[in-house]
Amino acid sequence: MKKVAIFLAAVVLLSVFGVVTSPAVSAAESEKVVIAIDLAHGENAKGLTDVTYKNQTLTEGMLKVLTDYTFVYFGDPKYESDLGIKRLGDKITYDALKNNNVTILILGQPTSPLPPEEIEAIKQWLQDGGKVLWIAGDSDYGNGAKTQQFINSLLDQLEITNLRLELASVEDPVSNAGAPYRVVAIADPWKDTPKRDILVKDFKYGGKVLEHGPGLVAWVDGKDGSGDWHKLTSDSKPEKTYVLVHSSSDSVIKENNDPPANAYQAGEQGEFPIVAAQIVKVNDKNDVIIVSGESPVGGYEPMWASQYYDVKLDGPAVVSNILEWSVEMTTATEEGGGGICGPAALIGLAIIPLLLRRRK
Repeated sequence: MKKVAIFLAAVVLLSVFGVVTSPAVSAAESEKVVIAIDLAHGENAKGLTDVTYKNQTLTEGMLKVLTDYTFVYFGDPKYESDLGIKRLGDKITYDALKNNNVTILILGQPTSPLPPEEIEAIKQWLQDGGKVLWIAGDSDYGNGAKTQQFINSLLDQLEITNLRLELASVEDPVSNAGAPYRVVAIADPWKDTPKRDILVKDFKYGGKVLEHGPGLVAWVDGKDGSGDWHKLTSDSKPEKTYVLVHSSSDSVIKENNDPPANAYQAGEQGEFPIVAAQIVKVNDKNDVIIVSGESPVGGYEPMWASQYYDVKLDGPAVVSNILEWSVEMTTATEEGGGGICGPAALIGLAIIPLLLRRRK
């Protein structure tokens, strides 16, 4: 009888824990994660389709590679036929985001500011929880300085993350694609990053990724932008914040346009954060806010590039991994990732002594 009891205990534990860690796939769960690309504020679609040169494909487009996702966009109607993906409208609205089940929204280097109603729509969408917002900026070279200001204004108004774009540029005289401003950075997440293994898989070239004329990431005390600015380091960071991509130790800070940087100084040398993420708890769910000094898609040459000036890169793997990791973090029960939830574990533990008790 005792053997039967032990067998039953094992079955109960497997059923309890199995339901939590490996649930049956429902119709809703089987749907692809929806990524919305913003093309309504001066961004471009470079990298969504194949990048070619002299009739040779240098990099297969994101739409062709990331088939596990459904792509939609905001912006000019022309892209609907050019890209073959659904258009959600001329501007970002909460209803469009919600009704189309958008999980990831990417703003890749906007060259015009978002109006208050669109910022409010994004803010409302984030309040639903379980969302990923990737806001990509630029260096302070040329019109990039305005993009930095547009993005920081957006981040201030969202009041959800401490991350900001520093008002400067990063160049690298050693690790580059033929010029110091064509920075070749490394996808080398901080060691305390939860589920770090997702972020470093499938690399062929050591996690090298193009950051063409990038900015860098800093952080502020107050989420409304009113606090002091700080360098983003492993010893100085907001809660649940992780650097995912950084420049090499040979890189330097450059100032191209006013206003001057807030936390960093021109001439500084070292590893600088190019892509960072903060995990924010909203309505018992996690939002993931990614701020980067270069865009995964669009821009002059996006992070998605698999080679540039004959330098082989892991761009598609780096971007793909960040997207996968971000979605994983929205569903993680703890900072370190998902797993067995407390109530199920307690039920299983409570049942064990009852099943093991000998029958009198």
